[in-house]
Amino acid sequence: MNASAKQALLVSLPLLVAACAEELVCTADQDVCGGRCVSLASDPANCGGCGRACDAGQSCQAGLCCQGSQCPPAVYAACFNNATVQGATADLQAVGAPVAVESGPISLAWEGDTLWVANSISNTLDGLRVEPAGAVPIGPLPTVSVPVSGSFSDLEHVAAWGGLLYLSNAAVGSVVVVDPSLAGVPGASPIAGEIPLGAGAFPQGMAFTGGKGYVALNGTDRIAVLDLAARTVTRTIDLSTLASPGGRALPSRLLVAGARLYATLWNLDASYAPAGPGRLAVIDTSSDALVAGANPVDLGPDCLDPAGLALHGSRLYVTCGFFPYASPTVTGAAIVPVEVSETVPRVLAPVTLGGSAPGAGTAPGAIAFCGDVAYAGDRASGKVVRFDPSLGAVTGEAELCVPRPGGSGYVADVACGR
Repeated sequence: MNASAKQALLVSLPLLVAACAEELVCTADQDVCGGRCVSLASDPANCGGCGRACDAGQSCQAGLCCQGSQCPPAVYAACFNNATVQGATADLQAVGAPVAVESGPISLAWEGDTLWVANSISNTLDGLRVEPAGAVPIGPLPTVSVPVSGSFSDLEHVAAWGGLLYLSNAAVGSVVVVDPSLAGVPGASPIAGEIPLGAGAFPQGMAFTGGKGYVALNGTDRIAVLDLAARTVTRTIDLSTLASPGGRALPSRLLVAGARLYATLWNLDASYAPAGPGRLAVIDTSSDALVAGANPVDLGPDCLDPAGLALHGSRLYVTCGFFPYASPTVTGAAIVPVEVSETVPRVLAPVTLGGSAPGAGTAPGAIAFCGDVAYAGDRASGKVVRFDPSLGAVTGEAELCVPRPGGSGYVADVACGR
């Protein structure tokens, strides 16, 4: 072999090795972890996620670390009225007793192995750890207290990104940045910073991509774009023109899918009654501008007051349902699939929640996909419903948040187990 041939071989060997590494193909029920195919559903060294190892003597079942036949919850519900978090199995059987947290649990977010609970009324964050018997606090509660700088408390949403927690502080119109690694450390403050959003902003849901954050400004019909490194607002996106005549957009929940950001719009009038069907805003995350020809997405007459959204495959699933707080009557209740793989999102047939089937009479809000099944919390009855997109139907329901006597049971958020 001459010198040039040897040189070509030396150059090609790394490329061949890289090509072989890239050709690792796993079965449909496996994922790649550490360069090998594993089942996140059953591998105790990668249970539910790469590198998430079960303790000695535990098995991995359906992505959960179990002790014998006892497995931790597959789904959690934040019970606003009861100041508790309730875990349940995949078929919505309660796991353990409700876990007491601070006042008004409204939002849930995982950071590492800790489930963080944002409490609206007490302006606090509580951290929960998971055990086979259920969730327990990581220490004395509250885990983190957010200073109350206004005349009242009103945390609305918590989201995790880049190892930090971001809190929508609606009472003062800001996003509070929390470093959870400093929670409980003597002499250290976990409050890492605060990003002002402007008077009357009333921030709600958040979403992230790269070094940017997005915040729904429910009070000003805008979305704020955040520079996460500088912790500043770089611009706002006006959504006011996307409402029906006589209505306001009122953005609520956000989700990034690919290069687009989607926002649910309540589309309510001045009396907070529906001004028309629920709507979605579609934003290009490269330009931070509304996508031409795609706005607004009209979710149809079966969807009023859209509340939550979750992604499964190439489809968004939006929860809808309007009810005056003085009346238990729910209208426009549905789960609406939206195909987002196309240039203009396409609204598919809604799954209406009426009649006598499971989920009837509920006004679903927060929704999360745990594997191939979604769970949505009702805003009035204390129920969580189980939705199977392959069947296009609600396949079960259970009251996980007991309603107040003569009042409502608000399931403010749902989160999948780990």
